[in-house]
Amino acid sequence: MTRSRLIAGAFFLAGHLFVLGGCSAPKPEPEIASSAPQSGYAERYPAELQATAASFSEREDGAKSVTDQFGTYPDQLKEPDWKVVVEVIEQADASGRSYDYVERVRAVDGALEFFNDNKEDLSRKVSGAAQYVVKQKGYDVDVTGATSHALEEGVERQIEKYVRDRNEAHRRIDRHRSSLGKENAAALEKQADAVAFASFVVHIDLVEHKLRLRRMLEEMEAIKASIDDAIAQERAFQSSGDRTDEEKKASEARIEELGRSKAMLDSSATQAKEIDKSLEERIEAAQKSYREALDKLIATLRKNAGLPPAPSRED
Repeated sequence: MTRSRLIAGAFFLAGHLFVLGGCSAPKPEPEIASSAPQSGYAERYPAELQATAASFSEREDGAKSVTDQFGTYPDQLKEPDWKVVVEVIEQADASGRSYDYVERVRAVDGALEFFNDNKEDLSRKVSGAAQYVVKQKGYDVDVTGATSHALEEGVERQIEKYVRDRNEAHRRIDRHRSSLGKENAAALEKQADAVAFASFVVHIDLVEHKLRLRRMLEEMEAIKASIDDAIAQERAFQSSGDRTDEEKKASEARIEELGRSKAMLDSSATQAKEIDKSLEERIEAAQKSYREALDKLIATLRKNAGLPPAPSRED
């Protein structure tokens, strides 16, 4: 290669590296804007920040509670085909980290949040409709408690079925249901549920909680400004034009709520920041505990099945 061509090639490569180095990292798609400028979000922010931090700890404790029970799983089964059990548990672990399962659990979390937030109203409407039918039939019976219980139980059962539909381990159980037997199949279904959900929590859910908490902490100064701006807007609203007493009263109530939220900001942020310091270590510890418990369970199952030990793996 001639000297001139070598120099030209060097400049060409340098130019490309400059372009690549000068470009900022691509933004995620879609790019979701912060809600910090919105007064409603700013008002809810302290409570939601606390709830996010509390939810992390709850999920962390829940995962530990489940993994602590892994060692009891073999004794819950009565002479099954252990090779099938190995397959089911390994598939449940994999499903917990799959898009299909994760998207379904996210949908369920949203549905449960809606149901729990509106449970009283929904139960009242269902019970009212049932009570009306009973009364029309000429019976003097209070069915409120029964209908409320039936509604909650029905929701739980449908959610269980809804999530299982995205857990591949349940397809394995269905395939071998006859040979497993009714009791083994029922026990294995619960084990597959628990393993998949614990896998989801330690690998996906806790990480998403961390990202959400940190994203919210970055909004702190913008939230303070939004609350101050919202209060100023309410004051201006009250003093401009002919405002009715009802409008002024509602505006004053909004100011009070905003004031309470502002008073909670610093304490909520302090608690969240303290938790944030240990998030990485806690997630790593949860994943390590899960992996160790699962590996021990699978080793027992493989031994029962007469299979050689599973090859070692690194997370």
